[in-house]
Amino acid sequence: MAEPTPVFLCFKWGKGYPCKYTNILFRALTDIMNSPFRFVCLTDDTAGLADGIETMPLPDFKMDRGDWHKGMWPKLTAFAPGLFEPSTPIIMMDVDVVVLRDLTPMFDHLRSHGGLHIIREIPDTLPRLFPKLFPKTLLSNSSVVGFRAGEQDHLFEMFRDKTFAEVAEFRNDQNFIHHHAKDRHSWPIGWMQSFKKDLAWHFPVNLVRPVPRPDAYVVIFHGVPNPEDMTKEPLKRWGSNEKFGFFPVPWIKAYWQKYSRPTDA
Repeated sequence: MAEPTPVFLCFKWGKGYPCKYTNILFRALTDIMNSPFRFVCLTDDTAGLADGIETMPLPDFKMDRGDWHKGMWPKLTAFAPGLFEPSTPIIMMDVDVVVLRDLTPMFDHLRSHGGLHIIREIPDTLPRLFPKLFPKTLLSNSSVVGFRAGEQDHLFEMFRDKTFAEVAEFRNDQNFIHHHAKDRHSWPIGWMQSFKKDLAWHFPVNLVRPVPRPDAYVVIFHGVPNPEDMTKEPLKRWGSNEKFGFFPVPWIKAYWQKYSRPTDA
């Protein structure tokens, strides 16, 4: 029996990211991938999504909607039973990522190793440079998560009837996944890199050195900046107090311009 077509799975709910982020990710994958896939968005609002994006309603769960953003809890609906044919390879991705290479090897890695694959938490600068002075237990980052349908259903079953108060000890979806996933693995180091933690420069280096385009599969974004921030006109400040810039990042701007459309909202 042929294996089910692999799925890229994302989410659209609330006002955090307009639909153009979903559309850009879909177009980038359509352009870059060299193997067949489905692109599925779990959403409560299909308006504005590009043609070709499959949509499914968010599976029902108990948590009050006003608490969803306190840890991005709807991502746990990716593990709801029955969404996809059992054993379907799934890569769940945040929509605010930049895809740099064909991701077929990630599906191959998932098939050959099994279990759930998630990004090992990326440390801040001081813990990275001086781990003994600034020790920290590294958990996981759920910007890119790989699993096979039907193998992690318990994550949704454990969550579906819980209130925010009952899961607040985990702080967010990625900590919940880290502690409860079966056969959890970290993606190989370097496959996903953080723009903020791996690529952006500290002051004053940021004033003279451009942000490098890495040899990674995916660049992830968390906190600030968002990828769109680095596509603006010169002297438009982006970033945090620690890492920032005043000029567009050429490889991000080229990506954004290539895959965005004037009709995107």
